[in-house]
Amino acid sequence: MSRRNRHAFDTLSRDLVVRATDRMETLRSLVERSDSDGREAWERTLDHLRGLNNRAIARIEAAHLADDDAWPFARSRADQAMMDLMHALDEFDGRLRLLAA
Repeated sequence: MSRRNRHAFDTLSRDLVVRATDRMETLRSLVERSDSDGREAWERTLDHLRGLNNRAIARIEAAHLADDDAWPFARSRADQAMMDLMHALDEFDGRLRLLAA
């Protein structure tokens, strides 16, 4: 059962990282096409998002490498990092789309 849970986690995590990376690329292109007003702040937000993405990837890798006893804790940390990243992406995407409208 544990092996199946770990495999499911690895698969889900890989998909979330790919999806987050694609979304960040889309947001980056939206920022690049925007006018210069506020662009510097948007680029700082993109840098923050890249940091959240890197943290999520590191926590996912730590969960992948964790032994069976430490895996539940490592997984919860990775889950939290992924949720933080997705929430920040949703928030930034919403703000960009409101300003673009």
